[in-house]
Amino acid sequence: MKSSYPRNIGITAGIFIFLIIFLAIVNLYINIQLRNEFLAYDQNKVISIAALCAGYLDKYSSQAELYYLLRNLSSSFNLEHLIISDTLGNKIYDSWLIPLEYEIKVNKTNYQEYFKGLPKSEEIVQNGNNFLFLNTAPPFYVYASLNPTYSLLFDTIFKWHVFYITISLFFVGFLGIFLIRNLFLPMRYVAKVATELGVGMKKEDFVSKTFDEIFKKIKLKEATLVEFSSYIAHEFRNSIGAIIGLTRLVEKGKKPAAEIIKECRAMETLINRLLEYSKPIKPLVLAIDIKQLVDDAVTKASIPKRINFKKNFKGDVPNIKGDYDLLHDALTNLLKNSIEAFKEKGVIEVEVGTDGDFLSISVIDNGCGIDTQELDKIFSPFYSKKEEGMGLGLAYVKKIMELHNGRVEVESKKGKGSKFTLKFPLL
Repeated sequence: MKSSYPRNIGITAGIFIFLIIFLAIVNLYINIQLRNEFLAYDQNKVISIAALCAGYLDKYSSQAELYYLLRNLSSSFNLEHLIISDTLGNKIYDSWLIPLEYEIKVNKTNYQEYFKGLPKSEEIVQNGNNFLFLNTAPPFYVYASLNPTYSLLFDTIFKWHVFYITISLFFVGFLGIFLIRNLFLPMRYVAKVATELGVGMKKEDFVSKTFDEIFKKIKLKEATLVEFSSYIAHEFRNSIGAIIGLTRLVEKGKKPAAEIIKECRAMETLINRLLEYSKPIKPLVLAIDIKQLVDDAVTKASIPKRINFKKNFKGDVPNIKGDYDLLHDALTNLLKNSIEAFKEKGVIEVEVGTDGDFLSISVIDNGCGIDTQELDKIFSPFYSKKEEGMGLGLAYVKKIMELHNGRVEVESKKGKGSKFTLKFPLL
């Protein structure tokens, strides 16, 4: 079918899971970008500190003034440690040292070992919350250690936030896949059984109504099996009784032995028909031209001239896939039943068109019709109002439709005619 309730639920669930995984990926991307922006903010802070230091070094020659400004600078940016050194590693300022009479002691710094390499011009290298920047004009190094509460703490928060939220969303997504898969196993089974039994699945109250329809179908099949057994027992008992009676008459010379052979052949015919109906059928699935199928069935049914026949194809009729011979037999059977519904003149119409997700082929007549009480029985094996009929015709039509995942429906009123419809799911 083009669409069904279980399939629609599956599509909705799939979209839901896709959105969860998509949100997980988006969350991961956004958080990585936020973390990068946060780290870029720290780096920009170090660059701003270097620019201010360059201005102070260029403008102020007094060590006291320079020390005072750099100390305030370190405090303003809430730095844990600030070192300014020349390109040879000689310290110009160290926030952890208090110079005697504002004289800065010369100490060598070991940046290369700590940062595993020195930055190039206007470049920053980082180790944790420690940054090293090489200023070019004038040339000097700025070592800045940011307060852990601003750098390491937030970096750690970002990392754990990304980890937990992303993992949680992915977990929810895969949990949803697992749950939906397990929840859909029984639903797919119900849908399969419903299709095999010819039960139409409704969107409203899918589970309750579908199970109710399946239960009714199973009960009907059970009743059919009982009727089937009773019919066979009845027919065989009659035939065996007749054979026994004939045997006695043959012994007395009152009947020829040919009568026994005739009764045995009648039993053989019955058995052959039963085997033909009950044997498994393997349909040969091919593309079928519906117009050609209708024309061939009409030709085989040999509609009498006293009956006015019409064909009505509504719109573009799509092809279907199925066993041509089986469907040909089913449609021919319906046409012959319609012909037998007339004692004299009448009208038969074959109407073909699409009905939602189905292709419908209807055989409509204005013949004798069927009693309302009989409508639930006409597709049961061995139910027939004909004197010579075995009641397997419509049962065979139903079996053929079930093999094609379709169904046969009937509308009829006594004295006003009947409408039999073959419904095929559109792929």
